[in-house]
Amino acid sequence: LALETLPVFGLPDHSFASFGDRPGLMTKREIRLVILGELALQTGQVVWDIGAGTGSVAIEIARLCPTSQIYALEKTALGIQLIKRNCQRFQTSNVIPLHNCAPENLAQLPTPQRIFIGGSGGNLGAILPICDSRLSVGGVVVLALATLEHLQTSLEWFSRSNWEYHLLQVQISRSVPIAKLTRFAPLNPITIVRAIKKR
Repeated sequence: LALETLPVFGLPDHSFASFGDRPGLMTKREIRLVILGELALQTGQVVWDIGAGTGSVAIEIARLCPTSQIYALEKTALGIQLIKRNCQRFQTSNVIPLHNCAPENLAQLPTPQRIFIGGSGGNLGAILPICDSRLSVGGVVVLALATLEHLQTSLEWFSRSNWEYHLLQVQISRSVPIAKLTRFAPLNPITIVRAIKKR
């Protein structure tokens, strides 16, 4: 991988090592760009990436903010291997891969200023209260949600807990060739929730 040819952010999907049986199982480049903006990152922060998958979001953050520490939590052993492999590939030393099924052991991690939740393993309702108790005041949580059920869980929790939040529905299509013509192929729609801890 020729690092000198890569953009500062918005890394191509194909540049990441990914799951062999599910190569599409990663946060797509266009969605990552929106997530990075919604996180409102600053240097020198502690960031949790829960459900890190291949580590694509964690690595983007690490490259943008080399003085930050990013804890990439992933429940699968293969995912952890991919995160480590991608960290080596992109030469990022500030991502800490943790084989962890959240919310287990979140209480032992350093206090975060930013949290990204890309996967919850069905435990979103248990993860959010711990994020609430650990996140710094003024901190930001960003979720990327593909299902209505997880969206409902998060909105009910944020409303009940009096967090300030807003939603983005991201629906993107990429151009693809068809014979000698071009058509658009849609990516799966994603709802991005950005919430701020005010108290």
